[in-house]
Amino acid sequence: MSLLMKIFTVITGVALLLTPLFISRTTREAVCEGVVITVADSSKHRFVTEDDIMNALKSTGIRVTGQKLSEIPLDKLEKKVSAFTELKVGEVYLSEDRKLHVYCNQREPVMRVVASYGGDFFIDREGVIMRRHNLYTPNLHILEIDMVFNAEQMNGASIYDSEKTENLVRAFELVNYIRGHSFWNEMIDQLSMARDGRVTLVPHVGNHSVRLGRTDDYEEKLHNLLVFYRQAMPVAGWDRYRVVNVEYKGQVVCQRR
Repeated sequence: MSLLMKIFTVITGVALLLTPLFISRTTREAVCEGVVITVADSSKHRFVTEDDIMNALKSTGIRVTGQKLSEIPLDKLEKKVSAFTELKVGEVYLSEDRKLHVYCNQREPVMRVVASYGGDFFIDREGVIMRRHNLYTPNLHILEIDMVFNAEQMNGASIYDSEKTENLVRAFELVNYIRGHSFWNEMIDQLSMARDGRVTLVPHVGNHSVRLGRTDDYEEKLHNLLVFYRQAMPVAGWDRYRVVNVEYKGQVVCQRR
């Protein structure tokens, strides 16, 4: 190998060794050029908006735009974003475009709960409690429940984690069944649950209520009610009865107006 080729090889090797160090130093010295916030399902739900996220970041007092990338405390910013219990995912990271990115994915609510003592909140498909912090209200099944409930203390908790929410669990499982049934999902808008666990359904067709009773064997009770609706109601008329009671096994008992 000629002397010139050896010199060229050495210079190339040194350059390759120093390149990562140069890039690393350049990255450390680079400053943040802005913030990009993405709320993945914002077209479907508006529990948390981009403005909410931006205001949360500002409330930390941490300077982002114009700050060196290496000096931005990503963990503190991500902790602030993750404090929104309406979010299933809240990630904060820096990218090659020298911007701070915030990626959020909201929880999927399945029911709205109005407690007699404890406020108004949502429960997502995993059973996690979501406290309302704005006026946004999606079109969901509504459960009015007679119970003392401190949503502030259980904000972000699972309804499966406490014996105090046993009735709520039963109602949640009933609502999930209703949501998965094409007929009942269209028929039932609202439910109410007494403190003893007895449920009343409010259909949006007809001028009557349905006493389901306790949620034990709710599938059988709803099946009996469906048969009654299909066979008896077209003959009797949807406004003939004030109450339809399917609480007792194998029976459909009606109260006329």
